[in-house]
Amino acid sequence: MQMVKIRVPERSDRVKSLVEVARRGRVVCLPDDVFIVPEPALELLQSLGVNYQELGRGGFDYAEEALRDSLALKT
Repeated sequence: MQMVKIRVPERSDRVKSLVEVARRGRVVCLPDDVFIVPEPALELLQSLGVNYQELGRGGFDYAEEALRDSLALKT
C-alpha cells in the first residue's frame, strides 16, 4: 500500500481529520504536525474539507524510515 507523508497546518483540521483517519487505518505521527497516512485517507481528508500539504510518498518502508529518521534527529 502507498503511504503519503502530509502536513496539516491548522490545529482544528488536525483534530477532526486524524480522528477520522485513525478510525479507518494506520496513522504515523511525526514531529512538526507531519503525519504518514495510507493513500486512501487523502480522499477522506478532501471530503472533510481539510487542507493538507503532501510532502512525499512511498511504500510501508517509507513510513518506517521517516519514523526512524525523526527519532534520530532528537539525539
